[in-house]
Amino acid sequence: MFIDRLIHTIGRLFGMYTQRTAAADCRSTAISDRMANAITAWYRLLYGEDVHDGYPVSKTRAAIFITNFAATLATEELEISTGTGARADFVKQQVARYVLPELHNNVQTAAAGGEVVLKPFVHNGRILCDAVTADRFYPTRINAAKEVEACYFTDYATYNGRDVVRVEFHDMRADGYYIHNEAYYDERGAMKGSFNYHLVPEWADLEEDTKIEGLDRPLFAALKMPMANTIDNASRLPVSMYANSMDALEELDRIYTEFLYEIHTGKRKRIVSPDALSATLPGSPNFHPVPYKDLTTDLYLVLDTGEGGKPFDDYTPEIRVEAYQKAIDVQLRLIERQCGFTEGTFTLDVRTGRMTATQVTSDDRDTYSTIKSIQDRGLKQGLEDVIYIYNVYATLGDLAPAGDVEPSVTFGDSVFEDTGTEFGRRKQLVDGGYLKPEKLISWYFGCSDEEALSYMPDGSASLGIDFPTEE
Repeated sequence: MFIDRLIHTIGRLFGMYTQRTAAADCRSTAISDRMANAITAWYRLLYGEDVHDGYPVSKTRAAIFITNFAATLATEELEISTGTGARADFVKQQVARYVLPELHNNVQTAAAGGEVVLKPFVHNGRILCDAVTADRFYPTRINAAKEVEACYFTDYATYNGRDVVRVEFHDMRADGYYIHNEAYYDERGAMKGSFNYHLVPEWADLEEDTKIEGLDRPLFAALKMPMANTIDNASRLPVSMYANSMDALEELDRIYTEFLYEIHTGKRKRIVSPDALSATLPGSPNFHPVPYKDLTTDLYLVLDTGEGGKPFDDYTPEIRVEAYQKAIDVQLRLIERQCGFTEGTFTLDVRTGRMTATQVTSDDRDTYSTIKSIQDRGLKQGLEDVIYIYNVYATLGDLAPAGDVEPSVTFGDSVFEDTGTEFGRRKQLVDGGYLKPEKLISWYFGCSDEEALSYMPDGSASLGIDFPTEE
């Protein structure tokens, strides 16, 4: 497969590079053939490519919906903080502009492929951020804490009508952080002939070799899934959130395909004799029998109606909607359990093929636990690393005044609240005098306490107590 060829080719090149730099322990990738094949299959399912061994199917594209649902819950109420001061404000502004707008999409892609690596870089006084999917990221050294210390990235472009690939090596060593760039012509996954990557405008400013001292972590950050690796027990790489559901997702497509086939072939049938469709009798010069139809049409001819047979007849088969709905529901329940969602989260409209999700409440413990695990064990450290990297590049590029940056990432969980139930609880606290009324209003409308006070009419007793007025 393409990813296998690329891994082997780049692995050989990386071995040559590490010999030149005396980094003798970084000569092969940490991606086994089993993991490479799995990553390819996960992305093929996400992008709707054929994963059914030639079996023609109508795709539900459930992988898209599942990962989108997880990414929405995980990023809905994310907030970052960098501390105070000009340097902290600059870093926060850059992250808010170039990282957060694409965060949902990147988390969704990470949910599908196991991880997405964020790689900030300086461009024209700004710190942009490239999101590298798992099939373009090749770790070569991973420590016991599952932190990648050395790796290479691939980037692609076209020059004079030919595809080219740039390979960027990163190596965190005791004496410094090394970055090396080289490029080749890409011929269907085989890299042949060196290419001067400076000819590509977006690569023109890249140094061939860079060494940076004083870093305590790499200049890339991983957003990853926290699920156990059940694909390769010797691998330290993360896996897709639906890695354990590949069979169930494929079976869901098959069931849905069979259901659609029954709908398409089970429409009303009209059974007629040739005589009934002809204005002239058989044997006459102008008689032309109606051609026979294939099995997917609604018109069938009978050669002989027999004595007393009817020239017209009708057959309308019963479409087994309920049976298929139950079969689809069984697969969805299995997928929910395998992906860590609460039972009953997903439903599929058999008429449209669209998946929907139920409203998440505080009772959805499985979904809550899965999303919290993604946030705390998969996203938090990666986003704090991104803030650290932005601070490093602010220094290297002399883009902001000196100062401290204090990375902080928090996740709200009100998306899991049953709004009506929670409102009743808080209302009881207000009625009992244990909570200020403006706190209830600020929570309900998502505004500040000061704005909440402006919503409250003077002397109002609509919450059961008199609202205090400011002096």
